[in-house]
Amino acid sequence: MRSVSRLARLSPLAAVPLLLQPSAALADETEFWVELAAKGEIAPGTSFKFELEERRKDGPNEYIVGAVVDRDVGDGFSIGGGMEVHDTGGFTEIRPYQQVGYKTGILSLRTRIEERFYDDADRMALRLRQRVQISDSIAPKLKAAGSVELLYQLRDRNDGGPQRIDQWRFNAGLTYRAADKLEITGGYLLQLRPRPGGDTYTHVPQASLAYRF
Repeated sequence: MRSVSRLARLSPLAAVPLLLQPSAALADETEFWVELAAKGEIAPGTSFKFELEERRKDGPNEYIVGAVVDRDVGDGFSIGGGMEVHDTGGFTEIRPYQQVGYKTGILSLRTRIEERFYDDADRMALRLRQRVQISDSIAPKLKAAGSVELLYQLRDRNDGGPQRIDQWRFNAGLTYRAADKLEITGGYLLQLRPRPGGDTYTHVPQASLAYRF
């Protein structure tokens, strides 16, 4: 079991067969994420997105308010930054971030650095997120997308905390253009959190409604 667990930490491909088998080392949870968003161009080559999200889970639900701006810089590259405020039962996290993106054809890459400020924490936490995504139209007004994302904890919020893989995210979804300025998305996210005391994974059905301006 230890050798399998190590492989799961090293590669998302190793994690897939592990997740398909019952294991005492894995505990599973279920959440449901709902998002409302507004997005569009605010200047030539510059996009803006505002979002409200609720993450329903066992215990207190999590509520998120966020906004992000991205700027095309040529040759498929973009740079941007944003801010999110997370609240879970009165416990608050403020999360500014910066990101670089690259898109060619159906493939897109995103690298994000997050500064995470928590209530009653020793210090600011720092996390790296690297995502690989494929998306393409599969029918009129219908687009499919799938992604794998690594979230790596560069610095823990508590002194002496570990550097480690925070989680792997495997995501798939369909987006339907219901009207000229309205998109509806349904998806599924699988989160794997490797931990020395026992790994956990979370099943997350997702639904979002986005207005394009």
